[in-house]
Amino acid sequence: MENPSSSSVQSLNASGSSRVHVGNSYNITHHHRKGSEQDSVKKYLDALRSTDPRDDKARIEQTNGGLLKDSYVWILESPEFITWRDESEAGRLLWIRGDPGKGKTMLLSGLINELQPLTKLGGAQSSNTISYFFCQATNSGLNNYTAILKGLIYLLAIQHPTVVPHLDGKHDKDHWNSKVSLERTFRKMVDDTTPGEIYLLIDALDECVKDLPLLLALISSMSSRAKWIVTSRNRCEIEELFGQTSSKVALSLELHEDSVSEAVNSYISYRTRQLADRKKLKKSTAEKIHDHLSQNAHGTFLWVALVCQRLERCRAWEIPSQLVQFPQGLNQLYAQMMDQIRESDSCDLYMSVLAVATTVFRPLTFVELIAMESLDIDEETLPDLIVECGSFLTTKGNTVVFVHKSAKDFLLKESSNLLFRSGLAQHQYNLFQRCIAILQSLHKDIYGLFYPGVLLDEALRNCPNPDPWDNLKYACVFWADHMREAYKLFAQDEIIDDFHGADAAHDFIVEKFLFWLEALALCQNLSAAVKALIILRDLLGKEQASYKELIEDALRFLYLFSPVIEDYPLQIYASGLLFSPHNSLIRQRFQQHTSGVFSKLPKVDDDWTPIRSIYEYDDKHNRAKTIILAPSSDLLFVPTSFALFRWHVNQEPMPELVERINRNSHEKMAPSPDGKWLAFTSSGSNSESAQISAQCALHVRDWNLNRIIWSKELEDRQVLGMGISPDSQCLLVWYDEELELYDIKGAMPQRWPLEPKDRVIRFSFSSDSTWVALNIKRITISAIYVFNLRTGKRAKNEHIGRIYDARFIPNTHSLTICTGKNTVYLWRVLEEKLETWGHFDHSVVRLAFSHSDSWLALMDHRRLYMYDRSHRTLLQVNEVPFMQEIGVSFDDQTIACLTPDSICLLDVQALLAGKQPSRRDGFKSYYFPENGQLIAYEVDGKIEVWDATKFDILCSLAMSDFVLGKVWAMAFSPNRHYLAVADESSIVVWNLNSQSLRRLSTRLRSEGSLAVSNRRPDGSQWVAALQPRGSLSTLLLLALCQTAGDERPAVIELSRANVFRGQEEVVKANQNADENEDKDADETRPAKRAQPRECIRPSVVPRGLGFGWAGLTDERV
Repeated sequence: MENPSSSSVQSLNASGSSRVHVGNSYNITHHHRKGSEQDSVKKYLDALRSTDPRDDKARIEQTNGGLLKDSYVWILESPEFITWRDESEAGRLLWIRGDPGKGKTMLLSGLINELQPLTKLGGAQSSNTISYFFCQATNSGLNNYTAILKGLIYLLAIQHPTVVPHLDGKHDKDHWNSKVSLERTFRKMVDDTTPGEIYLLIDALDECVKDLPLLLALISSMSSRAKWIVTSRNRCEIEELFGQTSSKVALSLELHEDSVSEAVNSYISYRTRQLADRKKLKKSTAEKIHDHLSQNAHGTFLWVALVCQRLERCRAWEIPSQLVQFPQGLNQLYAQMMDQIRESDSCDLYMSVLAVATTVFRPLTFVELIAMESLDIDEETLPDLIVECGSFLTTKGNTVVFVHKSAKDFLLKESSNLLFRSGLAQHQYNLFQRCIAILQSLHKDIYGLFYPGVLLDEALRNCPNPDPWDNLKYACVFWADHMREAYKLFAQDEIIDDFHGADAAHDFIVEKFLFWLEALALCQNLSAAVKALIILRDLLGKEQASYKELIEDALRFLYLFSPVIEDYPLQIYASGLLFSPHNSLIRQRFQQHTSGVFSKLPKVDDDWTPIRSIYEYDDKHNRAKTIILAPSSDLLFVPTSFALFRWHVNQEPMPELVERINRNSHEKMAPSPDGKWLAFTSSGSNSESAQISAQCALHVRDWNLNRIIWSKELEDRQVLGMGISPDSQCLLVWYDEELELYDIKGAMPQRWPLEPKDRVIRFSFSSDSTWVALNIKRITISAIYVFNLRTGKRAKNEHIGRIYDARFIPNTHSLTICTGKNTVYLWRVLEEKLETWGHFDHSVVRLAFSHSDSWLALMDHRRLYMYDRSHRTLLQVNEVPFMQEIGVSFDDQTIACLTPDSICLLDVQALLAGKQPSRRDGFKSYYFPENGQLIAYEVDGKIEVWDATKFDILCSLAMSDFVLGKVWAMAFSPNRHYLAVADESSIVVWNLNSQSLRRLSTRLRSEGSLAVSNRRPDGSQWVAALQPRGSLSTLLLLALCQTAGDERPAVIELSRANVFRGQEEVVKANQNADENEDKDADETRPAKRAQPRECIRPSVVPRGLGFGWAGLTDERV
């Protein structure tokens, strides 16, 4: 790969201590808005296209010998279909159900063929739209709610590309893994498409093995614009939910037995003609085939297809004798196929292939199957082997798949003893071992990219041929899943002592961890590493403490650097090893693989900081006010102004968005601590553009089934807040003048009046869910009310003064109260006795207790104090500025801290390690010029520039001297003599030689890109900022005049046509300042804040483009 000759400014804005970049960037600039939108659509479709439903449809039809119109045409005349087609409301949903092998999939495929010509997907000049998806339980890419939504959105986007650029969240890299975001996008596309019918078809609902209730709820709740056709087996849970849908029409294939039988006969005639033509059969032989199939099919398409597939392998003269040997019924036919395999000379090979195909977590490609089985054959020969495996398997392109889910079900239920002769547990363990053996070929820089700054897109474009990663993909992603299954089965069989997977997995991490992460980054599946490490961690016992220490270290490494590795895979050997602490086990093991850009390493802490993960809000208006930690699991809920996040703090590096709130409403929500149900209010309007509307109802929804359990009209009352008890059995709701308690069924066992001026600030439940304490504010007076949720007893204490926090001590009925001063009070609720609990040498505004009674955490507004619970001795102090809330996880391993713009997870063991944290409490952001010799970063309230060639700090400046607010971008000039720093209200250019500063006052958004030029011969200098604005960006080009200090910046007006002009000079500056020669010596005067600059007219460019200063004149962008 060639090193680009042009100079550019690369930057990577860091969040917390986890954003690092070293090396080159490769950017593509689009010169026209139309081209940019087309590129945006392409990227959008690429992100969606885990599979193309059109390809799946073609593969299914090919596998079944083609689609015969006579096999499905009967349904077009059925009363159920006519109702669906003609009735706008009564027939919005057509549910086709039937037993396995009855032709549901081919029926749906035929209906698609009938509807598609009338839609945009069929090329017609029509306003109608169609989208469809084929579920497949045996394929992890086709058997879940997320995949189904992606497939449906993909076909909608193809037909309506103009809608794509305006969809919210499509640039969010977490968007495609969020069910909430995908569902919101899907609903928005359905609502925003042009007028006309929208046909949505899904095959095999029962094969959606993950989040089926969410899928059923979506289908049942969609707007009347969408008309659905879905198929499934006869499943009770599907019938139960669809039974509540008034606009549903159900079509049972068993009740249409005559029509199905007639369709099967048509299919038999079609397949018999095919067979006769291919084998050149006599008419009498063809008639025998037709008669035998008709007499034994019993309305089952799959049986006919499998028999005809077997007959195609026979010679013409063998067909009459073979025909009569096929038994009736699918299972009997499968059993005969297994008997024939057992009689084969290659029985062991065929059984081995079937065993692997039955137990893998997704279908294997040819090269993966060859690697997993160590087959001594090539890809061209493998299809012949698959043909010999009975008729259980077939091929889809270069992938091996089951002909039908019933085939896999039969092998697992009826033939497991034949397939897994050493037992299923040993088979899963063998697959795990085989995966580890395959991954021994992993090594550094598997694509030979060399440069640590190569972007992922560039890496994929320069992939070697053949791809060395092809046969490793399955093993990379699923090795830990096989280990987990093996462990589970060994435990069930009570032979866990025979399980030695932890040793093999530990050795793999020690030897191949970084190479494995690089491979997963190239596969765009780093989340698989998190999943695998958590599986391994959870399987390790107490006696394997050293193994667990390594896994925890690997997780910390991954959490910290994955945001960079996702975009720059080779940064794992630069940023990862460069900035991980000295005592990191991963760093120590792999430090010999550090990128050659640096001869020495920067100064870093010895150990990991207590900060394990930080999540920063994307929207400055979307603020959290509280955190909810489950008392018996690792769940953390964070309700914000417009959303609800759920975080498995021990398993996920970042939280998951699970609910959204209309920005223009007063809606409230409260999740149950066990994560099973949600209480929320609804407003009078669902439109985000509507005027602010009042609440109209209170609802409780089952989260798993996505179904409303009960609702209550509010009758013009306003819900001010809600809380759910720790046992998840009671909902507490407070209004202006009343407090109400509901049970999970909606009954109201208790109700208490409140004073009209009482405002509930905070609440706390006792561990046993018997008592709740409310912190009430009445104008300037604070009070604590406690209520017994069972007896209705009520008590009040209002003689303390201002109250900041009140928490029940775990497993007691005693309440601790913080007043913001250095005293914490204890209220023994049962005795109604108030006493002083403790005096401290600092103020206390929040507190949280460990569940094991060993320690407690206190906070003021800047520090977190850890105390021994029994003796009240100080254990540790840590700086965590602007804390608002703290909470402790159920296992006492994590403290969650809430700040105005982030959620922070702190590792308790690191906090209590007994060593005060380093003065350098965490790098925040890193910026690198192209050659990587200098690094600019934020640390300890300063901006430092580190010279990698001299292994020393080149210069340092306190941020308080020149930064106004949060720094959102920094950039070096091409000659590395200047550093531009953008904060919330200005851009400062720092001369690294003279240490002087010059400031441009300008209000810029806290995102985007920044560039600064060299000094021109005439003393002038340019600063450019690329600011996002919706789907576009604004390019601001600002001129620094020659005079340092108190200057008024020159104003440059750019027209849209002049933004990009190839190699021509872009703009000539009319300077509005003195033309005196600007010498470096003149810059030594202290910088003063400039007067507000004049407004300039922005130029509009496509959003997301990289840019920098290039060429010798420093006049081109």
